[in-house]
Amino acid sequence: MPDPDVAPTQTAIIAVSRPGAALARRLASTIADSSLYLERRTGEEPTPGIEGHRYYDLPLRPVIQDLFARCGSLVVFLPVGAAVRLLAPVLGNKSQDPAVVCVDDAGRYAVSVLSGHLGGADALARRVADAIGAQAIVTSASDALDVTAIDLVGRDAGWRAEASPTDLTRAAAAVVNADPVALWLDPETGAAWPEDTPLSDNIIPVTYLSGVRDPRYAAALIVSDRLLALETGRPLVTYRPPTLAVGIGCRRGVSEDHLRDLMLHTLEEHGLAASSVAKIATADIKADEAGIIALAQSLSLPVETYDGARLNSVVGSETEPAGNAYGLHRPTPSAARDLLGVFGVAEPAAMLAAGADGVIVPRTRSDRATIAVARITPNKVV
Repeated sequence: MPDPDVAPTQTAIIAVSRPGAALARRLASTIADSSLYLERRTGEEPTPGIEGHRYYDLPLRPVIQDLFARCGSLVVFLPVGAAVRLLAPVLGNKSQDPAVVCVDDAGRYAVSVLSGHLGGADALARRVADAIGAQAIVTSASDALDVTAIDLVGRDAGWRAEASPTDLTRAAAAVVNADPVALWLDPETGAAWPEDTPLSDNIIPVTYLSGVRDPRYAAALIVSDRLLALETGRPLVTYRPPTLAVGIGCRRGVSEDHLRDLMLHTLEEHGLAASSVAKIATADIKADEAGIIALAQSLSLPVETYDGARLNSVVGSETEPAGNAYGLHRPTPSAARDLLGVFGVAEPAAMLAAGADGVIVPRTRSDRATIAVARITPNKVV
């Protein structure tokens, strides 16, 4: 049986026959963080340099279903029909199922079977094909027609798509069917269309947000870090680029829940999407603050810290205007330096993390913490 300690991000490579086992061993040596599972009767010896080389005993069904539940992707040396029958009872949906690629025992074809886009099976099939000299078989419509894959836009740059499953499917269908689709890039957000993502001819940029309501469009795509009240009456997909840096100052011992509530409330109050937060920033003396660490870990965000000199370097003078020509708020010393020798933490930390000349959300206080938000400058957004 599979190792119960296998990491959920691992690729499980599974073979049943001797020819399949020989190919599986070759493949495992080229894919980092993979585990190799060979049926015991293949007679293969453990492969030097390949961690996670394990034997299993038939029947295959419980083995493959267990790995399907716990691994990020599977490469199975089986006919497609056999793999589908074995996995059918445990299939969920494309947003949660791992990628599954099937390879024939002769090593001629690597077929993307499940979770081609979101799960990465299409890309995995190509990697497998390159590794063993096979032909990748990818049947996703966007790949076959070489059009924009709606569910993958900006993924490598950390974008998150927000849409109902129905809207996502219908928007993708509109692109595949060459129906007109509106695209609005929020100028305030400053994020451009990803350079590595082709823009299909039927995706038409519009200048104003109101343009996406035009009835000629079968669907609409929006790129923004702002919360926008928009009803189009047709499929809508909103992409959230990682454009926001949140600065945090707090007292010792503040809880994760307190910081989370303050951050989410502040973002919502100012019409900003929490899913566009790219990083958390604070003073270096807060680097070990348990509440900040826990918040960042729960949101899978990095924490950047700055010393007092850096924080003070972006604080303006008391006579300097609080705003500037770009509508940004530049922090000024509202009080004498605190015991840490700094005029403030949340605002300057957010500015430094964003590479910005000011914050878009000035410091917001609770009884335990302070939050400020800066927008990452466009040239820093991939």
